[in-house]
Amino acid sequence: MAAEIDKKLPESVFSWRLKIPIPKKGPIFRESDITELPFLKKKTIREEVDPFEGWYRLWPIFDEKTRRIFQIEGYRFLATSDIAAYFENIQLPILRDHLLRHLPHETELVNLMCLFLESWCDRTRDGRAHHRGIPQGNFVSSFLGNVFLIPLDEAFINLEKELDIKYFRYMDDVRIFAKTREDARRCVLLMARTLRSLHLNVQTAKTKIYDEHLGEISRLLIDDRVDDLSKLIDDIQQNHKGAVVPAAARKSYLASLSDIAKRDTHAGQKILGARTPLEGLSLRAFNRWMTAHSLLESDVYVTRLLAEIAKSADSKLTKKLIATARRFPRKRGIETAVMKMIEDKQIIFPHQEAECLRALRYLSTLTDDTINHCWKRVIRSTEDRYLRMEAAYLLSRTELPKARIDKLAKIFREEPDAYVQAALAGLLAQRRENNQEIVQMLVFHPNEKVRDIGKLFRTVKNKPDFAKETLRHALRPEIPWVLCDHMPFLHLMAASKSEEVRKQLLDSIRVPRTKHEIGGLRGTLQAIFTRTRESLGA
Repeated sequence: MAAEIDKKLPESVFSWRLKIPIPKKGPIFRESDITELPFLKKKTIREEVDPFEGWYRLWPIFDEKTRRIFQIEGYRFLATSDIAAYFENIQLPILRDHLLRHLPHETELVNLMCLFLESWCDRTRDGRAHHRGIPQGNFVSSFLGNVFLIPLDEAFINLEKELDIKYFRYMDDVRIFAKTREDARRCVLLMARTLRSLHLNVQTAKTKIYDEHLGEISRLLIDDRVDDLSKLIDDIQQNHKGAVVPAAARKSYLASLSDIAKRDTHAGQKILGARTPLEGLSLRAFNRWMTAHSLLESDVYVTRLLAEIAKSADSKLTKKLIATARRFPRKRGIETAVMKMIEDKQIIFPHQEAECLRALRYLSTLTDDTINHCWKRVIRSTEDRYLRMEAAYLLSRTELPKARIDKLAKIFREEPDAYVQAALAGLLAQRRENNQEIVQMLVFHPNEKVRDIGKLFRTVKNKPDFAKETLRHALRPEIPWVLCDHMPFLHLMAASKSEEVRKQLLDSIRVPRTKHEIGGLRGTLQAIFTRTRESLGA
């Protein structure tokens, strides 16, 4: 299927192209986010994974080719537009039509895949489906996101036959170069018309024509800091191959990073000292600067990241905070800074607060103030859905008192939102008495999503082989933060009627209960260990 679709993409599209020849094993795309691949060795993670940016192998080629067009080939105008929330607004019926047009003999496969996507789609509070949006962050969705814009590619392939223009696309980043302003204007109109035909929202305020006679394209696409940081990152990766960087070399790299962060630019936004939210190339330079620090196991950037989050609601920044908390769980100050931003209303969007709480979930220790804040978010039915869910996920790594679990059971039964119920299920798994009743309630729940959670809980609790694999994954020493997401499963195993499951649990947490890198989990692990050992009469 992917091979047939890839043939339909023009050479001017650089994102998510297939490897040629297609490998029999491993990722089939020339770019991939290898952080999604399971069971990586620690050295591989240090050597290969950029924890802050997608592992996009073709982006540098895309960037280089588009620069060459106006620097060497004389295209002095650039037309761009901005698609609002691209992945969230992909219309599934239109996507299905695109796929069937290119794969007329794969009707069953296309319909099955679209059925999966429809089941994933969010619903309104009254349960109505709107058949819009696909998940982000996986190979399949990225490829489908590429496919959805084939009509835009086709429109500009045809226009290139009429006008002297150059069209390039990397996912939803579209750059169209022209030699005259009139041609650039025609490109903007065609782009807007085509995107609207796909039911995508075009931000007219960000639809622009840049004129290199005024230096506008250079300011948009060229920043020496980005180039210098990319070279520095390449140097670290090539010379040290994922190993710990020697002290002398590390000191030199950090000095270079400090100099770059203080450098004046034509845009007037330094990485350190900018008074307004970073944007454009300055934001990209900031991302690369943080990546370089991370490769050096340096957390110097964290204070600057938190300061930027206080000024900007850019979701990419909170995602970097999540990656940072996972990488530096003992970094002091993250929790204090985030809670102060929430208290001072510097974080005003529920989604932004939810992502910040998600980051706090991976810290080594949490204060009672943070736990109580999350509790209030969970029990208040008027709060944003995603905020309540992330607050519940954070609480699931703690051990709640019986009174709170009982209250949550009542809230669960009265809760109309199945997504919130699914999040609450992880907290109800902590119930020690009548734990099986909780699982049964989930298994026979009228909502499919909640039923699926119940079936998963039942399997983890009763199937030794599945429990063993779950424990192996949750307790991988090279990625300790995973256990923060899997604590409900340990509570379930502790309440299992299967002696084999409980023995596996006891053996698996015997060492982590005193030595796990996420120190705040040790107390809960010890409590689970003690009651499991008592239940076995050991």
